[in-house]
Amino acid sequence: MKSMLKIIRGQKRQMLGAVFLGGASLGSAVGLLATSAWLISMASTRPPVLVLEVAIVSVRFFGLSRGIIKYASRVLEHDSALRLQTTLRVKIYMHFCRLLPADFATLHRGNLLSKIIGDVELAQDLWLRIAAPWFAALISGSAGVAIIHWLLPPCGDAIGAIFLLSCFAIPFLSLIASSDADSRVHESRLFDQILQIAESAPESLIFNYDRELLAQIQSEQSKIAHLEAKNAARSGYASAFYYVALGGAICMALWFAARGALDHHLAGINIAVIALLPLATFDGLSSLPSAFSQLRQVLGAISNIEPLLAETPSDEEFVIPISGPVTLELQQFLPTRLAGKTQEISAVVSSGNTLLITGRSGSGKSSIIGALLGFIPYSGQILLNHREFRSGEAAISSIFSTLLQDDYLFGTSIRENLKIGRPDALDDDLLSVLELVELSDFALSLPEGLDTIVGHLGHNFSGGEKQRLKLARLLLRDTPIFILDEPYEFLDAAMVERIAQRIATKLTDRLVIIVSHLPLPIAATSIFLY
Repeated sequence: MKSMLKIIRGQKRQMLGAVFLGGASLGSAVGLLATSAWLISMASTRPPVLVLEVAIVSVRFFGLSRGIIKYASRVLEHDSALRLQTTLRVKIYMHFCRLLPADFATLHRGNLLSKIIGDVELAQDLWLRIAAPWFAALISGSAGVAIIHWLLPPCGDAIGAIFLLSCFAIPFLSLIASSDADSRVHESRLFDQILQIAESAPESLIFNYDRELLAQIQSEQSKIAHLEAKNAARSGYASAFYYVALGGAICMALWFAARGALDHHLAGINIAVIALLPLATFDGLSSLPSAFSQLRQVLGAISNIEPLLAETPSDEEFVIPISGPVTLELQQFLPTRLAGKTQEISAVVSSGNTLLITGRSGSGKSSIIGALLGFIPYSGQILLNHREFRSGEAAISSIFSTLLQDDYLFGTSIRENLKIGRPDALDDDLLSVLELVELSDFALSLPEGLDTIVGHLGHNFSGGEKQRLKLARLLLRDTPIFILDEPYEFLDAAMVERIAQRIATKLTDRLVIIVSHLPLPIAATSIFLY
């Protein structure tokens, strides 16, 4: 809850403005009802028009201002709520960015989606649907009680006591009457089932189990609907209290107004004002029963995402100063999943040199790259410029340029896929790196040139063309260390020799680590995994 409150404090200016305007909007309704009641009562006495002029102007003012202020308050409320939602999701994403891929294997996908989507939306309701309406109702109600107290103090004291009791009793009753059952468990399962049916739709139709999947979804939806209906029914206790309190306040106002008129403590034209004001005074409390009946769910959602909102160190805390050549040293380095399967690695490589990691299939070559990048836990040490390097740190993208075996090609143009490597690259830069991988002539020969669509996962191109496109994208980057995992997959031996030599020349002043199942025709320090 501390992290959530800290985020809310960051939006306090917008939130306080929204509360003030919300209270002012409800206060305009109080003023409109009071002046209207007085105007009607006074008009029945047929006074001169000038006597009514102020009241007429006041009715117009309160009538017009109510809508304008309400609109402004809604703008501020939703602006602060959306800012809050954005901040929550960014912090959650930042938390996930620091996780190792292995950590994601333990995450329940439905629960993960439920946190990012459902819990974040519920968390913002703490402000938008619970706190803001309560404070606005308190402001406007206090204004109504103040007017009644000014006209007839004993009546104001009595109605003020009822109003104050209602302000705390309605939330309390809504909270204790709300269901203890948590619908988020069923929502998490529902997310899982929707993902499953979306991913396996063709198979479910072929093997005729689509109805079972739909039945599971309908079952979870029914459970969620049952809990929501039960919760809504229980919130009726607080709603009943609201109407009892409102009715009691109106009856008490009538009784005090009648006695005040008989005792000549209240002018007759003010009887209608006092009798009608409780309607507007208590109006802001009408939305509280349904709002506070969701408080358990909201607090549960906040506690669910609270561990993901913890402050993460800033990027600057982890940046290792890189100026000039770099040296990477591995000391008894080994991914933990390879313990007992292959030997530990100890090596030193500097800018201008290449470390070539080869070995049989399944010996753990790609696992070493994953450990270097922080994807996999490891034993031993990684020293960068003689300082321990924290794999997975925020500055990793400024140090490493990486080509993985399963690198992604987006279903957009050649140009846009390449510019992921360097967004400000010009077409000449793109053609230059395409030439290094022998794709420039091919790209220019296409009818749409660099605007040719690659297609989903690059399906418009062959395996070798896709691999060379990924290589070209990598060569646009400017980092001190380049890591290439099986960079020449799908290429014939003659093309491998030509492209490997060009890339070695291109990266002659960089530190290069290459994983390959075959020896390459370049000068390199080699490590063979058994």
